[in-house]
Amino acid sequence: MAADDENTKTTGLSASSAAGSAALFPVASSTLQAESAAPQIFPSFSSVTISSVFPATNGESQQRQAPQWLSNTSFSESLLPPPLPDLSSAAQALFPAADVAEKDFKKVGSHDEHEEAVRSSDVTLSTDEDAERELAERRRRKKKKRRRKREEEERRFEKRRRKEKADDADTRKIGALDSSSVQRKSAVSVWADLNESLPKEYYFDSRGDRDNLAFGSLYRMDVARYRREDIFSGLHGITGLPPRRRKNLLDAEGDGIVQDEAIKNAGRYWSPKFSSLERKRKMRHLSFSKDRGGSKSHQPGVSALEDFIPLDIEEAPKKASSETEIRDVGETWQEYVTRKTREYNEQTRERPHDESLWISFANFQDELIQTTDKKAVVQQAVEKKIAVLEKALHLHADSEDLLLLYLETCQRRDTTGALASKWEDAVSRHSFSFRIWREFLRFRCSQFSTFSVSSIRALYIRGLQTLSVCRNRLHTKGEMEDDHDAGYVEAEQALVSMFVDLCRFNWQAGHHEHAIGLLQAGIEYSLFAPPLQLTESNKVRLFEAFWNSGAPRIGEDGALGWVNWLEKEEEQVQRARELNLSGGHESEEQESGGWTGWSEPEKYESTADENFVDEEIADMEGDREGDADVTMEGEEDDAALLEKLGLSLDPGKEVEVNDTNIWKRWSEREAQRDREQWLPLRSKHANDTLEGLNGDDDSEELERIIHFEDIKECLFTLHSKQGRSSLGIQILDFCDGPLGEWGCSNSWSYRSAMESLEGLKGSLLAIIGSSMREDTGLKLTLADLVGDSPWYEKSHGGARFLRNAFNLVWTVFPHDRQLLRGLLQAEDLASEEAGVPAGNISASRALGKKLLKIHRQDLSLWGAYACIEAAAGNITAARKVFDTTLASLGALPKDVQQDAPILYLAYAELELARTSCDACAEQRALHILYCLGTGSEFSPSDEGIPAIQLLRAQRGFREQLHRVSANDRGNLSTRGAALITCAALFELLTTGWEAAASVFEEGLAMTLPGKRQESLECELLLLRYIKMLENLRSAAKPARLRSTISRGLMDYPFNTKLTGAYIRSASQSGMSHQLRRFFDDASKRNPSTMLWLFALSCELWRPGAGPRIHSLFERALDTRETRQSVLIWRCYLAYELDVASNPDAARRVYFRAIHACPWSKSLWTDGFLKLGSVLSAKEQSEFVDIMREKELRIRTDVYEILLDDTENEDMT
Repeated sequence: MAADDENTKTTGLSASSAAGSAALFPVASSTLQAESAAPQIFPSFSSVTISSVFPATNGESQQRQAPQWLSNTSFSESLLPPPLPDLSSAAQALFPAADVAEKDFKKVGSHDEHEEAVRSSDVTLSTDEDAERELAERRRRKKKKRRRKREEEERRFEKRRRKEKADDADTRKIGALDSSSVQRKSAVSVWADLNESLPKEYYFDSRGDRDNLAFGSLYRMDVARYRREDIFSGLHGITGLPPRRRKNLLDAEGDGIVQDEAIKNAGRYWSPKFSSLERKRKMRHLSFSKDRGGSKSHQPGVSALEDFIPLDIEEAPKKASSETEIRDVGETWQEYVTRKTREYNEQTRERPHDESLWISFANFQDELIQTTDKKAVVQQAVEKKIAVLEKALHLHADSEDLLLLYLETCQRRDTTGALASKWEDAVSRHSFSFRIWREFLRFRCSQFSTFSVSSIRALYIRGLQTLSVCRNRLHTKGEMEDDHDAGYVEAEQALVSMFVDLCRFNWQAGHHEHAIGLLQAGIEYSLFAPPLQLTESNKVRLFEAFWNSGAPRIGEDGALGWVNWLEKEEEQVQRARELNLSGGHESEEQESGGWTGWSEPEKYESTADENFVDEEIADMEGDREGDADVTMEGEEDDAALLEKLGLSLDPGKEVEVNDTNIWKRWSEREAQRDREQWLPLRSKHANDTLEGLNGDDDSEELERIIHFEDIKECLFTLHSKQGRSSLGIQILDFCDGPLGEWGCSNSWSYRSAMESLEGLKGSLLAIIGSSMREDTGLKLTLADLVGDSPWYEKSHGGARFLRNAFNLVWTVFPHDRQLLRGLLQAEDLASEEAGVPAGNISASRALGKKLLKIHRQDLSLWGAYACIEAAAGNITAARKVFDTTLASLGALPKDVQQDAPILYLAYAELELARTSCDACAEQRALHILYCLGTGSEFSPSDEGIPAIQLLRAQRGFREQLHRVSANDRGNLSTRGAALITCAALFELLTTGWEAAASVFEEGLAMTLPGKRQESLECELLLLRYIKMLENLRSAAKPARLRSTISRGLMDYPFNTKLTGAYIRSASQSGMSHQLRRFFDDASKRNPSTMLWLFALSCELWRPGAGPRIHSLFERALDTRETRQSVLIWRCYLAYELDVASNPDAARRVYFRAIHACPWSKSLWTDGFLKLGSVLSAKEQSEFVDIMREKELRIRTDVYEILLDDTENEDMT
């Protein structure tokens, strides 16, 4: 009876449901009549009774009604799943591991009904007390078991439901929509409200939708809810938008689509929760490689996707069956360390002579050090790294890389004494290695406790003598057959680099006279030595006579060079002999001079303009009779003045200055004297040494006299042309001479000059400034923090000294174009220092005309003079010079005609620079390049060229480039680089920028990869190529420019112009994140001082970038290559004071700086000038005592400041 009632209810339910569905969704009448075709809710109920599905008692079967949700009129059959053939099969599909009746009961019935059913099915137990307890225990266990089973099945059901919901698309998406939110269907073609009907399924849009092109969809939730931030727009606010447009772009858009609450609560992969999980050692990490999933052949058209690694989740194996599959399963940190150690052990046993493998094995221990902060673990890893390196050094005893890595690692373990002994042993075993000596000197300079100027100077002299012996051995063995022997040239360039480093060390320690004296002695002895067959000892004795003669040396007015002075002295001696033989009066006409002792050496007096030497000589010489007549009255006056100050002349008493303003004034006067006192003083009497110089003033002046004993041990002879040229150029660069790119950025000498900078000046400031856009609105730049003026501008007489040095060095290398350009610019600098108004370049023009009268066949000189005329605004005169020179090329020798591309290039660039103001300039430039390509005689013209003639010129350029490639033999010359640039400019004017770029690419490929990184010409050619792409930014794609710069930085990572070009390219594209990644990667591969400064310049203007800037500073000072950079330390100190406004932090930085760089006097004086309000007077007094203890040059005594104050008070 109950079954019939249930069947009746089910039938009525079907009818009511059908009626409700028809009311909500009206359909055709034919559809209503087809009852058999309409879908049924539960079609299998017709054969299965309710009593069999839901077992219950007799009373409950009559009272149970149909569920309320089945009688709802809003329910629709069309929203239900398709009909099931059988209830049991449907139950098995949904619940494969449970009984159908029990599942349906759990889904529909309540918990109370289920317990009632259980109670009705239980058997009646006896009334015994034990039986009741047993029955209750059985019921409790069964109830607990059913509850666990029910909970487990509910979890399975919920998991299956979520999976079916998330698998609507082919791939799973993070952040799937909740069931309560609106679901998007892929079959929907038009989105519209239900109440509106569109006449068509499509419509026309007159305005294009950029989001549709970018994201491939019109649906608003497919469009990214962010805006790209320009890196320079951060000045307007944190979001990068102006204040009127600032809003939260990541808020919900109000369309009902939100992320699942579970995903929100769990967090994303970058959330703090998962970030901390990544750092756990028990966390398994997946490692993907390109060969994952087997080797697959790539199609020809997909070469750009070879580095793409697909994430195939379904193909990941469940269990690692072999060692090669462990990367797909993942491994813990301990498993990773064990596997890598085992692999390295096997590889080192198989290939023990592979040096790079040992270095990689040692560097692997750094990964262990970086992952922990425990000292015991770190020390264990350091010990293991040292053991690996010791074993490697046993097999590779001559490896410099392994030795330097071993000594650097020992710094983390050994004491200072033990480490110093290891360095001494390394230097003794590798005494001929410039690299070992350089690192050894850096180590000794960094040891604050044992540092002193004299000890470091002695080590430099020892290194110079050792490298000189090594060079001499190569010379005596006959390896020096010509100037192109690589080993001999490298040995001489290493010798020159160490000599210049010694001069730079003396200069930075405050011993300016010693540094200039060494420079003068090195140039005179190596570049102006007399062409005599002398032994080294005789040559030194001959040079001693010149040094003590009082003759002007290089840089001083009237200097002729050692060899010219010697010739003049010999002429005077011969003239004296002739006078003696002819009976002349020797006492009247004989002139003094000569180095042999036959007569007194001639005393060369400086000109009237050389007051900066005469005044100092007068102060030193003084009237000695006046000094002898000094009475005790003066001493009493000094004693009285000191007594007023509370001081005493007793040397046993220590004087304390408690006023910080006095120390500030002392530092200012000390800096002023450093700028004024830099040229060595000389007595008018050659033998005037310690005798006759008494008192404190005389001893002070004695330190400014550089005797021959001070420079004797640093003299060496250079034989190769490259070594002599390197010495002259580096010394001129030491004086901040305008030389431009004087060496390849990868050379040791160039990198040493960059790393030893104490301030940004000249071209470096211009390069860093040009790398930033003008609309940044920067209030503070690196120029404000560490900017400095060139030496010749702030030193009294520096420009004149530089001009004289250029004049003399250019006589040795008259065909050097860099020296010629520097000479003409130095002439202008000297004229400005003499009082000529800025912008008047008549001095350089006059010098150019004077030189052209002597060197009429020097094409580079003609081109330089024409550029001077153009810079002065005389374009007509400049064109006349170029036209006349190019027209007369046929009358010049063949070897001179080979330099014609250099002159053609200078003329073409002059015309192309005037295209904005001259309409015919481009045609004239094309005609100039056409004449070079065809090889025809040059004649000025600004008319058009026929197309057939352009093809002829293009063919001519191609033939000339083939000859350059054959003649240079993998080493690009200056002529070849000029010809390649001319061919590229011709293609740019006739065909387009892509053809010009291909010419540049072919030209760079002419040099072998190994020689390309050492070639200055290739580096300059690459810079021209990048400059062309930057000028054609509107035509060339930014990606092409960035890729070219990136390839260039791989070959020349220390080139500042390339780094600046990369910053400009990334800044204009608004990719600040890419800039930061670039600096992070580059600082790990090739760290340098300029790279860190570029990174800092990109962060200074950013609001809230303080933590990033501090991180850059600390990383730079923790790197071995830059931890002793004075420039970075000074920049850090200025940043803490001027930007961060944190005096306490600046104080800490200052203490660290002087401990790391104790030789830098500029760094010491920064504390007096900038930290006067932070450091106490007692601390500043102690710093002065420490500077004297370290033998830094101090030119001012604090007593002078105190006495000046007292005299001023007496006068008032």
